[in-house]
Amino acid sequence: MGKLIFEIKGDERKWDVLLNDFMGEELTKECSLEYIATAADHSARVLFLNYKSNKALMGKLEKSENILSAYMVDNKKIVKVIK
Repeated sequence: MGKLIFEIKGDERKWDVLLNDFMGEELTKECSLEYIATAADHSARVLFLNYKSNKALMGKLEKSENILSAYMVDNKKIVKVIK
């Protein structure tokens, strides 16, 4: 299991609501999640720890205009660039 890391642009919603809407409640519950939000650029860096592959989420990450970057890391190496 690796880590999934992505950066998302914010909007007027709170971060926990935004992430839950984007990823879905089920996925949010099954992953350990950390996020670091900054007010300066209104974005958050999201780290999924113990991430298991999820095709629906991968598709959302690839297609969403709110995602600035996304990649998977395993043993400190980038194994897949999603966006």
